[in-house]
Amino acid sequence: MKIALACNSLLLTKSLEIFLKKNLTSYKKCDFVISDQKMEIEKPLFLISDDMSNLQVPFSESSLMIELDKFYVSLTSDKVPQNENSKIIGDEVKEKIDFLTKKFRDDLIEVMQEYYEKK
Repeated sequence: MKIALACNSLLLTKSLEIFLKKNLTSYKKCDFVISDQKMEIEKPLFLISDDMSNLQVPFSESSLMIELDKFYVSLTSDKVPQNENSKIIGDEVKEKIDFLTKKFRDDLIEVMQEYYEKK
């Protein structure tokens, strides 16, 4: 994930530089641009502002990274063609997660029942 910054706010720019130092690059090399105001550019725009944006102010480093990951995945998922194998693998993973979740829930209920029976 390569990111360029185009923020008017110096405070926001400095914060993003600290949080994203590994991912920052020039506009020409970036995958998308982060800004604090709407602008017409050729690259995808990740908007940080008070309303109607990808991320609202104030934010934490973790919320920033989560939203940036979501944004980047949405950009790259359009480029990756879906095939039958990925759908089958996805279904298998979902089934395994469902099985493990149910097993965990059942085990947890059993532990709780044993605990309360002892009291």
